[in-house]
Amino acid sequence: MFPAQSAMPSIPFYQNKSFNNIAHGTGRELLPGNTLEGAINAVAVGADIIELDVHLTLDKIVVVRHDKSVDTTTNGSGLIAELTLAELQAFDVGFHESDYPDKLAVAGIRIPPLESLFIALPDKRFLIELKPDDTETGVQLCRLVLAYGLQDQVLVGSFHSLVLQNFRQVCPQVPTSLGEEEARLLVVLSWIGLGHLYKSPGYSVQLPFKYYGIPLVSSSLIKAASELNVALDVWTINDPQEMLRMMSLGVDGIITDRPDILQAIDI
Repeated sequence: MFPAQSAMPSIPFYQNKSFNNIAHGTGRELLPGNTLEGAINAVAVGADIIELDVHLTLDKIVVVRHDKSVDTTTNGSGLIAELTLAELQAFDVGFHESDYPDKLAVAGIRIPPLESLFIALPDKRFLIELKPDDTETGVQLCRLVLAYGLQDQVLVGSFHSLVLQNFRQVCPQVPTSLGEEEARLLVVLSWIGLGHLYKSPGYSVQLPFKYYGIPLVSSSLIKAASELNVALDVWTINDPQEMLRMMSLGVDGIITDRPDILQAIDI
C-alpha cells in the first residue's frame, strides 16, 4: 500500500562479483590480525575483500588496528592515540591473546600504517571500520583514500552513528555501509514486511547472523536488502557448514577469519 523507496545505485565496489569472500581483520586466524602480512596472505588464499579496522596515532597517521590499545596483541603497552607510529612499530604483533592464546607468530610483524596496505595491494578492495568515536580519524582516512585514488575500492563503516554521518559529509566520494542504528531499523522493518520503505544511507550492511540469540539474517531481510540494492554481509563465520548455510540463504558476502576455508567451498 506504500510506495517503495528507490534502490541504491550500483557502485564499482560491488560490481566485481555477486558473492564476496571477506577476510575479517585481514584473516586473523591465519596470521596476526590487522597486519600487512595478514592482508597479503588473505589475498593469496582467496579473499576478495580485506576487512580491517583503523585508528589514528598521536602524529595523525592512520594505522590498521582493532583495539584502541596495543596490550592485547603486542609486547608493548599503551593507547594508539597516545603513541606515534615510530613508537608503535617498535612492538611485535602476535595473535589476539584471548581469541587465539595458543598460536605463535613469527617475530617482526608490526602495526602497519594503512598506507602500506594500499601500496602493497593497489588492486584490492578494502572494507574499513572507523573504530574511534571521533571525526578526525575519518578526515585523515578520506585524505588517504583519495590520495591513492581508491574511492572505488574502499567502503567505510563504523559502529558510531555520528562518526559515520560525519564521514559521509566530509568524504562523499567514498561509499559507506550502514551504522548500527541504521542497520537495526532495516532489520525491524524487514521483520514486519516493510523493508521496502527503508531509505538507505549506505550501500551495504554487515551483521552477525544472531544477536543475543535472536536471528537477524532472515529471508525477509535478504529480500529487502536485495530490493534496495544493499549488499548483505554476515560475520564472523568460520565453520564450513555455517558458511554453506549462509550461502544457501543468499547473503552477498561472508566475513571470516578463515578466507581459505571459504574459498575452498565457494559455490
